[in-house]
Amino acid sequence: MRVLVTGGAGFIGTAVVAALVGAGHEVVVADLEEPRVIGTAAAGRVRSVVGDLRDPKVVDLAVGEGMDAVMHLAAATSVLRSVKDPEGVYESNVAMTQQLLERARRLGGAAFVLASTNAVVGDAMVVDDAHLIDERAPLAPLTPYGATKAAAEMLVSAYRRAYGMNAVSLRLTNVYGPGVWVKDGLVARLFKAARSGSGIRVNGDGLQRRDYVYIDDVVAAFSSAACGGWPGTVVVGSGASVNVLELHDAIARTTGATIPVEHGEQPPGEMRAVIVDRAVADGLGHGPPVGLAEGLRRTWAAWPD
Repeated sequence: MRVLVTGGAGFIGTAVVAALVGAGHEVVVADLEEPRVIGTAAAGRVRSVVGDLRDPKVVDLAVGEGMDAVMHLAAATSVLRSVKDPEGVYESNVAMTQQLLERARRLGGAAFVLASTNAVVGDAMVVDDAHLIDERAPLAPLTPYGATKAAAEMLVSAYRRAYGMNAVSLRLTNVYGPGVWVKDGLVARLFKAARSGSGIRVNGDGLQRRDYVYIDDVVAAFSSAACGGWPGTVVVGSGASVNVLELHDAIARTTGATIPVEHGEQPPGEMRAVIVDRAVADGLGHGPPVGLAEGLRRTWAAWPD
């Protein structure tokens, strides 16, 4: 296959590109910087397009004849940035998605897989053990970031239905694993604190719950979705949520470090709980997921000196 990976220089994108190259596929990486996987193993299999995909000229360079799939991970992902600059985040997350979908449609037969998020549903459902977030949850985002991802999902759905494209939105939970050190999420901050001997700041009481999914499970979902047979929306998570304090304790056990915690104010627009239902993904043969303890062990074992 010949695959375009947007955002291929990022944490998830790097892992997706490495897996595609390892499977013998040709990859075009489009990002604001050079991908980190170009080397001996990728020689002749990876072409890099450096530039902003909001620019049609950059899209022209990235999307060409013979493209079998577009894996769209490029996005503005900061919730705080979306509150401060909703117009800019709209351009990155909605307008860019539409441009790429249209280019994929014109190619005819190219699959399109969008990296989405469960932030599209906000607190639309009662989230407890009896009412899990699944693909049927109504769209009710709490922030412009969630709203732009919901809009991107609607575009993917429209192109799937109107043109018969293999177009899929993967609603990812919190992704972690080797390479997460380039991010500023909670898992990365906890591991960095363990390495440096410092502490971390936790928003609110630390009882907000999140689902943490290992990077290998996410990569497998992108590859499977691009091959066809998946429904238009699939939740990709571990199905086992923990709260912030439980994650802190798990990483402290993994590293053997003491990680002091300071509590701060709860920011607006933060979901209280994300507890997802994996039934659709399981039904597609996507699983079982890597457990949190094992995933954290692998992440710490790969942490750079």
